[in-house]
Amino acid sequence: MAKQIINIGSSADDGTGTTIRAGGDLINDNFNEIYTELGDGSALAITSKTQTLTNKTINGPDNTLTNIANASLANSNVTIGSTAVNLGATATTFSGITSLQTETLTNASGNLLVTSATNITEFRGDGSSVEGQIKLNCHANSHGQTIKPQPHSASITNTMLLPQGGNSTLVSEIATQTLTNKTIGVGQVTCNTRNATGDGSTVAFTVTSGMTVNNVLVFVNGVFQRPTTDYSVSGTTLTFGTAPVAADVITIKEL
Repeated sequence: MAKQIINIGSSADDGTGTTIRAGGDLINDNFNEIYTELGDGSALAITSKTQTLTNKTINGPDNTLTNIANASLANSNVTIGSTAVNLGATATTFSGITSLQTETLTNASGNLLVTSATNITEFRGDGSSVEGQIKLNCHANSHGQTIKPQPHSASITNTMLLPQGGNSTLVSEIATQTLTNKTIGVGQVTCNTRNATGDGSTVAFTVTSGMTVNNVLVFVNGVFQRPTTDYSVSGTTLTFGTAPVAADVITIKEL
């Protein structure tokens, strides 16, 4: 019902206004509508009434919203980036967000999925001295190992493919590790080669410190000599069991 106005006439006592009885009826109608809207028709009880607010601004610091169920938020939207988020929805896919600051991302049901337009997820450096990095923690999160790229000064852009086959461990260029079932071409092996000539009496020849009989290959006139059986290595000395004869061509390859 629209608000009803009492006609007070054009001037005092001109007889053109609403009668006292009719005016009282208009007053009662107006109050009845207010009491019905804000109460139960006979008493005001605005706190127990269901009200629909339209085009209202709620100042966050001055108000607290509590115990609002998802179902009550149906058809209620906010916009984040270019995505309209239904506050009553159980899941939302966001798009158009260029920057997101958060401490922790969690997923209660399975792996955290990241899908990008190029299928490449970048971990950026700080723009001056620190490279983008990924740290993989132990199960107790007390320590971990960090994956990082070559420094900016190296100007490296490449792709590293993970190993094929079963479970494996990456090999370090520094740590001492054993390679199993690997094929290495002769042309790919870098070794130190020493050449000498037999004289019929000399059995001792110099090799690099740290060499052993297992990583020194010896050839006499192109014929491979048997490690331990035909020669031995100790310190910086390779010793033949029998002195190569005069003019024999001796080739020593240190692997």
